Amino acid sequence: MRPSTRFIHTADWQLGFRADFIPGDAGALVRNQRFETLREIGNVARETKAEFIVVAGDVFEDHGLRPATLHGAFEAMAEIPAPIYLLPGNHDPLSSDALYRSELWRRECPRHVHLLGSREPVIVREGVALLGCPLFERHTLGDVTEHLTPELGPRDHVRIGVAHGGIKEFLERVARDGERVHNAIPADRASRARLDYLALGDWHGRLRIDERTWYSGTPEATHFTEKEPGSVLVVEIDAPGAAPRVTPRPVAGLVWESAERHLDGAADLVGLERHLDGFARKGITLLDLTLTGAIDASTRARLDELMEAARHRFRFLRVRDERLKTVADEADAANLPAEGWLGQAVARLRGPIDGTSEVERAEALRLLLRLYRAAS
Repeated sequence: MRPSTRFIHTADWQLGFRADFIPGDAGALVRNQRFETLREIGNVARETKAEFIVVAGDVFEDHGLRPATLHGAFEAMAEIPAPIYLLPGNHDPLSSDALYRSELWRRECPRHVHLLGSREPVIVREGVALLGCPLFERHTLGDVTEHLTPELGPRDHVRIGVAHGGIKEFLERVARDGERVHNAIPADRASRARLDYLALGDWHGRLRIDERTWYSGTPEATHFTEKEPGSVLVVEIDAPGAAPRVTPRPVAGLVWESAERHLDGAADLVGLERHLDGFARKGITLLDLTLTGAIDASTRARLDELMEAARHRFRFLRVRDERLKTVADEADAANLPAEGWLGQAVARLRGPIDGTSEVERAEALRLLLRLYRAAS
């Protein structure tokens, strides 16, 4: 019996992720990239000679996927050169309407793809056992790993638990008074069940709980707030009881970034432009940019031009400028003609107008300045 093993731990593929908040071509790219990332996981498996892959839940976004999405998943998984073990998570629980129970799944799922659909041990081969904790509904009260005990499964095998949920101690700290936690996993489950490794999913960033318990994170981010997504874990265990060696491997095809900049004048605009220029891979970068501060209408017009140019360079750019004020400035008016209808409009905007605020007048002045520049 060969006791050592090397495998890949991944989770939260969420195939079929809709990315509704990202419009147009960028949204389509985000949706399709997840299938390409599976192929990259296959490359890592091939390079590292991984024996198998465990996916710790949320393989799919939900059970309402179009057949074309499922076909795309089958095609991508078919190219992965190692057995794949899928755990139903809270997005894709093994409920009565689960796509795992569909005729399409039974008919076309690749033969090397296996479902961890029960709480019974699965022997990958002599010497390696998987102890799955599938979810049968979206939210399960209590501990989803309660059945994992030292007596479950062979003791002389490398014992790998696979579960999907949150760490119980953390969930209880943030729960409201009287609220019961769902899909909970005790932080010490690996030691209590004498597991050599506990592969977790649900948390979208890579996270080490202890030596034997890890969240792999999602291989492709789903939001800008996720911490350390975009990788899989290559896990090596020499023998039952041996400490696992865990190596992250990047696989993501897209880069999700967040930035916040405070603007008080034209000099800060130069700094913002340099900051945007500093992103190395703009063509695959999705940027969530928050702007704060107060600038005059002339600077605001130049900012609009800068943002328009940046939108053509980044894969996706979202600008949050609700906390960036435009203030009136005499220099703004000086940049516009003093005569004709335009001069009359400027004169009115420089003084009080019933029912308008200074911010609204400054915004109108900014738009006038932008239109004038575009027509000049």
